[in-house]
Amino acid sequence: MESSEAIPATLKDRFLLFMSTAAFLLASTVLWTVLQQMLLKVPNEPPVVFHWFPLIGSAVTYGKDPFKFFFDCQAKYGDNFTFVLLGRKVTVYLGAKGNDFIFNGKHEDVNAEEIYSILTTPIFGKGVIYDCPNSMLMEQKKATFQFVKSGLTTSALRKHVHLMEQEVYNYVRQSSDFKGSSGTADFPPLMAEITLFTASRSLQGEEVREKLDFSFAQLYHDLDDAFTPLNFLLPWAPLPQNRKRDIANDGDLHGHNAKAP
Repeated sequence: MESSEAIPATLKDRFLLFMSTAAFLLASTVLWTVLQQMLLKVPNEPPVVFHWFPLIGSAVTYGKDPFKFFFDCQAKYGDNFTFVLLGRKVTVYLGAKGNDFIFNGKHEDVNAEEIYSILTTPIFGKGVIYDCPNSMLMEQKKATFQFVKSGLTTSALRKHVHLMEQEVYNYVRQSSDFKGSSGTADFPPLMAEITLFTASRSLQGEEVREKLDFSFAQLYHDLDDAFTPLNFLLPWAPLPQNRKRDIANDGDLHGHNAKAP
């Protein structure tokens, strides 16, 4: 017969046993993760950003401020490094050489669709941007380059000054944020709306501009808010910005035919 002392007699005993086991497993995992980074480095691979937990990796620091995270890692590890993001290894290549490698790399070496489609497809829809064959993506890039090359030159922008001025004047005259002789306004979102209206009028023409109004600008803003680091891994997460993104994408934005203000 087993001794009663060998068997936890109360709920408290079971809880303490569970917590001690969990603490041991956690400490063992952390120790193995640290030793693996210190002793099992691969010479021909980029350095790995130090982290304590194998699955979480650098998710917390990256999620708080991606730009600061990249700049801090660049200062410590150089332009080329790898960090763990929720169990997935992400390799970063910064600087001029990094830009050249990413944007001019061969498809067999760099597959942008595999990385970005999970983020961009819920925003832009299927069959465009990164949710299409690589050959079509290359054609889109060429068309975009030609558009930028011809439409954003100094001489072209000079021709659009009067259009931009008119759009800003109309915006201030009709926006509710500028009613009255005094008051306060949150300018960053207002500037985003003004940029949308001036760009569509000067670069895409009056026909496109006439289809855009303040409600369209809000839908566009809802799509833009979905560009978050978390959506690289969890684009389906039931977050407020993702619900607004889906509403804007599933019909409201694509079927928007309201007249300009």
